[in-house]
Amino acid sequence: MTILKYAAAAGCGFAFALALTQSDLWAAAVAPRFPKGIPNLTENNTGAPGGNWLAGAKDDAERIRRLQIYAGGTDQQMWQVGYRYEQTFHAITDGNWDFALYQWGKLRDVMNVAFMKRPNRTPNGEAFFLDSVWGQVEGVLKSKDPQAARAAFNQVARQACQGCHEAEAMPWLNTQDVFKRTASFPN
Repeated sequence: MTILKYAAAAGCGFAFALALTQSDLWAAAVAPRFPKGIPNLTENNTGAPGGNWLAGAKDDAERIRRLQIYAGGTDQQMWQVGYRYEQTFHAITDGNWDFALYQWGKLRDVMNVAFMKRPNRTPNGEAFFLDSVWGQVEGVLKSKDPQAARAAFNQVARQACQGCHEAEAMPWLNTQDVFKRTASFPN
């Protein structure tokens, strides 16, 4: 393309964009609105959508509904569990026992929040992990024994996590990268 064709194409694009931004179509297209994917937001708001997505709700029941949508199910907590799990792995690798215990404690706390949000997952979460394995691994981490910590993490904690995923009919969770990255400790 010659420079003249580039200039003409750029000029046409600029003219089109200018015309569009000056039209009612553009104003409607970029006007604040609630997403279509969450029902009844517009109907249950006190005014036009804006920065007050929570305060603008018509009543406390709607505010609580919006907070529940925002908080979601267990997906955010389990993402954090995966992060804490991997950080525990790295802390064991480095022999950083205080950090390992800190991450292991946070992992337990986050799992309890997840189970508060989805009580149907609590029985398996407690049976597979919180009521048994969590305390067992915590004791090993407190001992600061590298070999015992590595064995407990890979042979006990890992199997508990994956067993719970199986019991919850989500075996595909066991193929996540976090389990690949923590499959074995470096020498």
